Amino acid sequence: MNINSDVLVSAIQKVMTNFEERFGDSLSLQDIADKTNSSYTTIREIKKGILKNLSVKKALEISKRLDGPKNLEELVKETKTADPNEAQELSRRFSHLFDFNMMPEKFDDLIANKDFSKILWAAFSVSHISRKEILYRWGKDGEDKLEYLLELGIVIEESGLIKGVAEKAGGDIKSAYKQLGIGYGLYNIANAEKEENWISLQTNSVNLTFVREFREDLRALFAKFDEKSNSSKYAGNKRVLFGMIFDRYLEDIHEEDLNQ
Repeated sequence: MNINSDVLVSAIQKVMTNFEERFGDSLSLQDIADKTNSSYTTIREIKKGILKNLSVKKALEISKRLDGPKNLEELVKETKTADPNEAQELSRRFSHLFDFNMMPEKFDDLIANKDFSKILWAAFSVSHISRKEILYRWGKDGEDKLEYLLELGIVIEESGLIKGVAEKAGGDIKSAYKQLGIGYGLYNIANAEKEENWISLQTNSVNLTFVREFREDLRALFAKFDEKSNSSKYAGNKRVLFGMIFDRYLEDIHEEDLNQ
């Protein structure tokens, strides 16, 4: 067991003890596991001090969910055996995890997050999605994320369906870019063999008139997808995504640049 993991396990033990003292005997290890989005085995092994590998990110998540320290340096100080210099060194190495935030809160961040995007895509579709389907597809983790989205008011539960709240929707160019990355990561080659999807890449050298005209052609195609996919004629249970990238991939250069 490496020293970093030793320190983290010891610190989380202290956080757990503090949390248990507040609730007395009514709190079980399973309760703590549920609250920290962890497995029972992980919590039991932390409690016994025998967990062999605890990541910094997971330790911070557990700590915050149990109302403990939210940054690494303060968490490490929870253990009596921690060397102050070691706490500072750990904090320096993992500074990107300071002030740990478990979940994003803005729609743009959520829709561009692979852990939330599929639930949100479905919720904002014509047929929406049921809690039962979310539980079937993504288990307790999916249901926890649903509860979080409901708490934020980004989705509502109505007539047995999870529906997106249009007033809370957004989506800037940065989130669209991230969603495209998620979508391309989900591309299924087997669907291509069944002629149920399509992907292609083409390049060429064109003038600015082409760039501007073709951009509008793609905008029109996007509008056509929106219109047809929302029509009752095409209502169904085949969940699809549609993304496009059309961009210039090299900067302009001029003859005088080449002659320099």
